Amino acid sequence: MKHKFLIKTLLFLFIPYFGISQQDSSINLSVNQALEYAIQNNSNIQNAKIDVIIADKKVWETTAIGLPQIDVTGSYYNNLSLATQLIPAEFFGGEPGTFAEIQFGTKHNFNGTLTVSQLIFNGSYLVGLQAAKIYRSFSEKNLNKTEIETKATVASTYYTILLAQENLQILQENFKNIQEISRQSNAMAETGFIEDIEADKLKITVGSLENSIKSLQRQIDFLYMMFKIQLGINKEQSIVLTDNLNDILLKININELLEKEFIVEEQADYQIVKTQEDLMALDVKRYKSEYLPSLSAFYNFQENAMRNDFNPLDSEEKWFESSMLGFQINIPVFNSGLKRSKLQQAQLELKKVSNTKSVLESNLYSLLLQKRNEFITGQETLENALGNMQISKKVLNNISIKHQKGLASSLELTQANSDYLTTVSEYTQSVVTLLNAKIELEKILNNL
Repeated sequence: MKHKFLIKTLLFLFIPYFGISQQDSSINLSVNQALEYAIQNNSNIQNAKIDVIIADKKVWETTAIGLPQIDVTGSYYNNLSLATQLIPAEFFGGEPGTFAEIQFGTKHNFNGTLTVSQLIFNGSYLVGLQAAKIYRSFSEKNLNKTEIETKATVASTYYTILLAQENLQILQENFKNIQEISRQSNAMAETGFIEDIEADKLKITVGSLENSIKSLQRQIDFLYMMFKIQLGINKEQSIVLTDNLNDILLKININELLEKEFIVEEQADYQIVKTQEDLMALDVKRYKSEYLPSLSAFYNFQENAMRNDFNPLDSEEKWFESSMLGFQINIPVFNSGLKRSKLQQAQLELKKVSNTKSVLESNLYSLLLQKRNEFITGQETLENALGNMQISKKVLNNISIKHQKGLASSLELTQANSDYLTTVSEYTQSVVTLLNAKIELEKILNNL
């Protein structure tokens, strides 16, 4: 009974697992899901996140400079031959003018030293600590910009794939219709109802549509490959886009985008330049701080052993101690204008960044107006293109019916079909233009 119970339990646990493994492993993604996936897996974003972590380590590295520093050193010297000193012999009762040869020291010398140092005041250190924190802020701003740009790229590719797929579907439906009409024309030509040239013209149209479908399918495959790279997905992984293009267009709130308040200080490019300006200001402050004195303290403890036998661990032998506590102050006095020259250069660099920030601010307001106009124009163009496509579709259907009844030539049918495909292309391009204008407007509004 126990064995039967164990088998049933194992089957209960593993059957669901096997069921899941046999399911389609495709990743289903809406636009928002694709953006979130890219935020977590895109290589550029991952590197930007690593830069933030590095900046955190840099802050601590700078902070540690002003914290207590402790070093322990040890040394051993073996005097293979002691140095000989000449001392006047008369010191020892010898003849004046003669010298006695004397050797000082022991064969083995052991030394252990403990050194503790502490920075008390240094202007450059304090400024450097502030700069390290701003550098971390700069890394965060760069991460934010990278995320925005990645979202814009992913969204644009997502929309382009949907458009290409819709265009492919339209081409395939058109191909089936023209192919059926061509088949009927061949039958009519065989019975002598129409001339062979009429049927041949339709065959050319069918072949052209077939090539267009194959070319578009290759473009879609390439777009999917690019999309996987942007998301950080393995190239072998299958992806299914779940959003519908019409739903995306319907969700666009034109008034909300056009009326959204623009706060230049929240714009990613502006924040980065502002952070660079802060760093340049601290650079100026750093060079000014070099005119200030610096003060540090240190403590030194040392033990020495001098012996003729190699026995450093002999407890009966004596170690000689010495210790020292001190302060060191450094007062800059004169450096031939070196500091002044560096300070002036830093001030000029700060002025350049400030000018760049001012120009960027003006450009951003101009760019905002441009993107709003492009968005409005894109909306108007889309409405017009949609109307033209619907009309050309209606014309094509009417001529197709007439052609089947022998009231329209294959040339008229081919021209009507060409006009329809042209309006489809124009509609597709207008959708691309509108969605890209939407993305660019959301980028500058920091709304992605």
